[in-house]
Order: sequence, then structure tokens, then C-alpha cells
Amino acid sequence: MSRELSNKALAGDAMGQFSLNIATGLLGMITYYYTDIVGVSAGLVGTIMLLTKALDAMADIGMGVLVDRTKSRHGQARPWLLWMIVPLFVSILLLFSVPDMSPNAKVAYAVATNILFFVGVYTPISIPYGSLMVLTTRSPADRSFMGIYRSGFGYLAGMVVAVGFIPIVNTMGGGRREWMLLAAIFGAVASLGVYIAFRSVKEKYNTEQLKQLGEVKKSLSLWVGMKLLFTNKYWLFIACAGLFANILFAMSGTSGMYYAKYIWNDVNLVSIMGGIGLIPVIAVFLLSGPAIKRIGRRNTAILGLAIGAVGLLLRLIDPAGVMLGLVGSLIQAFGMIPLMIVLSPLMADTIEYGEWKHGQRIVGLTNSLSGFFGKIGTAIGTALIGWMLAWGHYKEGAAVQPESAKSMIISFNITIPLIIYVCIAILLFFYSLEKQYTRILDDLERRRETIV
Repeated sequence: MSRELSNKALAGDAMGQFSLNIATGLLGMITYYYTDIVGVSAGLVGTIMLLTKALDAMADIGMGVLVDRTKSRHGQARPWLLWMIVPLFVSILLLFSVPDMSPNAKVAYAVATNILFFVGVYTPISIPYGSLMVLTTRSPADRSFMGIYRSGFGYLAGMVVAVGFIPIVNTMGGGRREWMLLAAIFGAVASLGVYIAFRSVKEKYNTEQLKQLGEVKKSLSLWVGMKLLFTNKYWLFIACAGLFANILFAMSGTSGMYYAKYIWNDVNLVSIMGGIGLIPVIAVFLLSGPAIKRIGRRNTAILGLAIGAVGLLLRLIDPAGVMLGLVGSLIQAFGMIPLMIVLSPLMADTIEYGEWKHGQRIVGLTNSLSGFFGKIGTAIGTALIGWMLAWGHYKEGAAVQPESAKSMIISFNITIPLIIYVCIAILLFFYSLEKQYTRILDDLERRRETIV
């Protein structure tokens, strides 16, 4: 199937991922902000993150139903991007504006603002945005390029936050006011990116359009849709891979600051750790297209995970060694980038597989349940850091930490990511949809021609 999207449209669409990753990059720092800037205990922070992200995960399911039933002149997913532009900025500002009040009031404020951000803003952006890959094109080439563009722009945004935020905020003074001001600037950039994504693509294959072509029979109930999804083995493999990946993303977004501060004894080294991640981004961005064409999306991701595991093993040789740690981090960065590139296209392909197998096209619910798995992973990953720090008797804001806390910091920076790499690789090994995807598209096209 020929390409349907221009490179300009792909770049504009990828600004949505740029914005989402700015938001998640900032949220990756929220644990550190709560423990070392605001003064909330690590154990409480872990519980807050778990509860709010679990609620957010439940909201994903409802959001998927809303996307499938949305009717607008902008389509069924795009209007949500437009509606959430201003709320995104406001919610980010509120997250990093914890007032100086009693400990219990700080916790209540953190819970309320996290729920507002995740349930009220982030989910109404991320689920529709994820659905756009299916709604805008059916071309496998377009989806591969969309995955490359999105992951490249998204990783760049993550690196900008990781490299720039801590040094800049410390230069500004490092206090609560400075954190709030810098978060507001990043929030404004994120909102602008969502608007650009909204303007860059058009929906061609939403539910109403396909009903007119006779490809969609009728809207499904939530229960029937969920039942069909859980009989889609390929969706299950990718959803579980996404769960593990989000555990890792959530941990990596926060863990580096603790590692740099207490294992390497210089928190500003986190910017170098993040900066060297730009090298694999450029390399993988250039090489991923040829690699996917030659060995396929799945095998490209597995190869990346294998390379990343080598980097983690290097870091285990001397966890306190800065130079070896930076080299290991550089190699480790190659591990997740290919997975980020292919995960969304692989998930999108499962929608056509489900349509081919069951005769029903489930877009919003597929992405929302996938998002549910991902949010549960994020909840687990974020909560693990807080809980493991508490188990290690971490002392909030202290210059020196006990050895038990340092052991926990090393574990959630190196050991747990290594285990997760292995789990994801095993799941991807059983994903064999690529071999039959072209035939599935041909069958669907013949069905449409027969109906017409």
C-alpha cells in the first residue's frame, strides 16, 4: 500500500508525542520534587503515585469508549487534542505549585493535582492521540515512519527535560518558586505542540467514515469490545510489553536524579547522563528505517533490547564508577529507543488483525485498554521508587544516605531494568503478526470491494 502522509504531516503529528513526553518528563521529576523540594516522605509519595495512576488507568477505558463515540467536524480523536490545549498548561503549573502548608495538606494537594492532571488532562490527550495512527493511515510504511518520527521527537523532548531542567532550575535558585516558573515554561511548550499536532493531520478512517463504506457494522458495547480484545493474542502480547516498558519509563524518569546525587555524589551529572542519550537517538533515528525494512519491527526491537542489556551489565561491574556508568548508560540508551519506535505501529496492526478476525474495528477501546496497561505499569514503576527508598530507610533531603538506601537506588537503576528487558524480549518473540499483515490488509480490501 502506498504512503498517505507527507513528511511534513508526520513531523507535525510527532509534535504531539513531543508534548506528551515533555509532560511525562516533568512528571518523572515529581517524586524528587516532592521528597527533596517540598519535603513529603518517600513512602507517601510512592502511595500517592500508585493511587492516582491507578485511577488514571481506569479512566483510560472510559476515554476509549468516548473516542469511539465522538462525532465532530474534526473527527473522533482530533477534537480532544484541541479541547485539552489550555488544561494541559494549567494542570502542569498546578502540579509544581505545592503551597507551603502542613504535611497532610501537602499530601492532599498532591493527590488532587495528580488526579486532575492524569484523569482530567493527560488521558484525554494520550488516548485520542494514540488512536490517530489508525485513523489517519493504513499504510504500513506510514505507520513505521510515524513510529520513527514520534519516538524521535518524543525522545528529544525527554532529553531536553532530563538534560536541561535540573541545571537550569538550580541556576535559577533551586527553590519552589523556580521549579514552578520553569515547569510553567515547559508546560507552555507542551501545549503549543499539541496544537501543532491537531493542525497537522486529518482523519480518513474513523468510525463514521468506515460505516459509510460498509466496513464497520455497528458500535460495540464496552463488554463485547473488551471480550474481543482479550481474544486478540497479538494485542495481549503488545499490551503486556507496554506494561513492562512503562514500568521502566516511569522508573528511569526519576531514578537518575537519585543515582547521580547519592551514588555519584553530584546531582548535576544527571544532565550528562541524559545528554549522552541524544547520541543513540540520532543514530537509531537514521538506522531504524533500514533495520525495520531488513529484519522487521519486532526483531529491531529485540536487537535493541539485547544491546541495552549489555549496557546494564557494564554498569553492574562498578555501580559507583562515573565513567563506566556513563558508557554503560550510553549503550543502555540504545535498548529502549527501537522499542519506542515500533510499539505503537505494532499495536496499530493488531486493530486490523482484530477487524479481520472478528469483523469489527475497535480503535478507541484498543488504545484505551493499551493505555490502561501502560498506566498500571507507570503506577507500579513510580510507586516502586518511593517504596524502595522507604524500605532502604531513605532520609528525605539528606546530603548522605545509608547504604541500604544506596542499594535500593542501584537496584531500581540497573537490576530491575535488566529483568524488564528480558521480559519484554520474551513477549516480542511470540509476536508473529508481521508475517501475515499484508495478507490481512488484502483480505480487508477485498471485503470492502465486495460490500461496495
